[in-house]
Amino acid sequence: MKNEVLNQLHDHQSVRSFTDQPVTDEEVESIFSAAFAGPNMQNFQPVTFIEITDQDLKKRVTEKVHMKYIESATRYFVVAVDWHKVLLNQDAETRKVIENRIEHYQYLEGGIVSASIALGRAQVAAESMGIGSVTMAGAMGAFELYEEELDLPKYVKPIMGFSLGYPAQLPGVRPKLPLEGSIMTDKYDDDQMKAAIRDYDHTMTEYFAGRDIDSNWTKHNADLFNKIPANPALSQYPKDKGFNLK
Repeated sequence: MKNEVLNQLHDHQSVRSFTDQPVTDEEVESIFSAAFAGPNMQNFQPVTFIEITDQDLKKRVTEKVHMKYIESATRYFVVAVDWHKVLLNQDAETRKVIENRIEHYQYLEGGIVSASIALGRAQVAAESMGIGSVTMAGAMGAFELYEEELDLPKYVKPIMGFSLGYPAQLPGVRPKLPLEGSIMTDKYDDDQMKAAIRDYDHTMTEYFAGRDIDSNWTKHNADLFNKIPANPALSQYPKDKGFNLK
């Protein structure tokens, strides 16, 4: 079954090279009104996108995380879990109860899930308008800069970066796991997963070969885990923002 929406979803490409064509405020409003029309945790709507317009700050973030498509993006947003907003306009007693709840892990997780849904919808909305985008967990490597520059209250924790702009270059569609590698029935089946990964490794061997890379999905994953070190500061950061993960 195919239709315009399904075709667009299958054609997703993460864009990392942008033209000078501006993304207007009206276009941004259309993107985010669609993004926030989606589901979220109990309608708390614990998500805020903060745009960085200061080109010098975008450059400093880029230098920190080595992602040039932050500095070169037409518009760049920090995506944050935001439980601060539910505290505003509450009386002191109610605020104390809410703060006690927010410290528990389920609220951080609920905020991350809500932000992820909004981010995915924003990306689809942008692509429907011919605007490219890329989402970046690695942009969190600059969390100290966000804390210094964005006046983030307690319970507001950035989790992703989101760049928007008209594409200067399309990288092509990257193959994904067959559905057997992502959908199971009644129980988790290791044999099913291993078979799906074997098939996918063949697909990705051909995909990488087209880019003069000798690898597959399994090898690529191992290389990434060896290459990218864990950052203990990022493990501590949620607690510093008030999410004590009780």
